[in-house]
Amino acid sequence: MAHKEAGVVGGKDIMLIEIAVGVMAAAAVALVVVLAPMVMQLRKTAEESERLLRRMNEDLPVLFREATQAAQNLNQVAGEMREAVAYARVLGVAMGHVGETINQAHGLVRGGTGTLLANACSLLAGFRAAYGVFTQKASSHQPTGGSSNGG
Repeated sequence: MAHKEAGVVGGKDIMLIEIAVGVMAAAAVALVVVLAPMVMQLRKTAEESERLLRRMNEDLPVLFREATQAAQNLNQVAGEMREAVAYARVLGVAMGHVGETINQAHGLVRGGTGTLLANACSLLAGFRAAYGVFTQKASSHQPTGGSSNGG
């Protein structure tokens, strides 16, 4: 009987091993079922990445050339702007000098006009005084008799 009991126990052990093998087989099938779509998706992602990298390798040199050209154009425009600002500065200084000259001329005309008027009034006063003196002397030296022809 001990032998039969040992066989039963051995049969239970074999049955447990068969169950364990079945569970491991089911786990392996589940793992394949889960991993297969994931690997397929990973392969598609890798293909897309490869296409993207190829396209970037084609497009990047063109973009770098365009960016370099844009930077050169920007540098040229900046240089031209510097020159234009320098010319504008010179023009502004020249305009300032013209304004200063006009202001000085205006001051001279305004001050000179007053001096000219004062000088003209003084000259006229001098002429009037001289005329008054000449007319006074002429009236005091006039002869009382006839004509001055000797007659």
